[in-house]
Amino acid sequence: MTRAYSEIYLEEAMIRLGDMLEYAVLDCGYDSDGFWQMFIQSSVSRRFETGDISLIAGKSGAELAFLVLHERENLTTFTIPFWREDRSPLFWCGWILCYFQWHENISFKRIWESVSIRTLEKMYPTLHEADKSKTVEALKALIKPRAKTPVMTLRLIKNLSQKELSERAGMSISQLQRLEYGERSVENLSLKTALSLARALGVEADEIC
Repeated sequence: MTRAYSEIYLEEAMIRLGDMLEYAVLDCGYDSDGFWQMFIQSSVSRRFETGDISLIAGKSGAELAFLVLHERENLTTFTIPFWREDRSPLFWCGWILCYFQWHENISFKRIWESVSIRTLEKMYPTLHEADKSKTVEALKALIKPRAKTPVMTLRLIKNLSQKELSERAGMSISQLQRLEYGERSVENLSLKTALSLARALGVEADEIC
């Protein structure tokens, strides 16, 4: 499976997302699910999940939270993070969500449809010390699979030519043709390309084949 960014950056990304959630809730006083929904609605989420290095390796968790809050609520005052000796369950929630999103190659928005922060907090006591694979399997069981529709069918429904769709998705016509003719699978695309294609078609990435 082709993933959005190298595993080299994964642990850093996980820590940053854990710190982001912890900071937003414990330092800034936001509701955990309320803030996470703002994160999903922000451009920060899309940039993060597609491997924008300036975010996953270039910003602290607090800085990521501030970007979200500035974009969604016009926040202009940055609260200094409070130093904590121990990680909270909220940190684990952000940390494991980052891993799950990277591992499964699906959007945070898609995960949110079935898994809230409060759901994860309930899983924390039994899973936070277990291998990450156990949490991955538990979360996969919560996310119901979607029916997949061929790219060509969705393109025709949108009344788009191959040229129009390729331009909107930021991919070459030949790359699109290989998908439509079954010479290449959507699963083999980078997450960034798959998400761009899905947005151009008005669906989620896991709804196309």
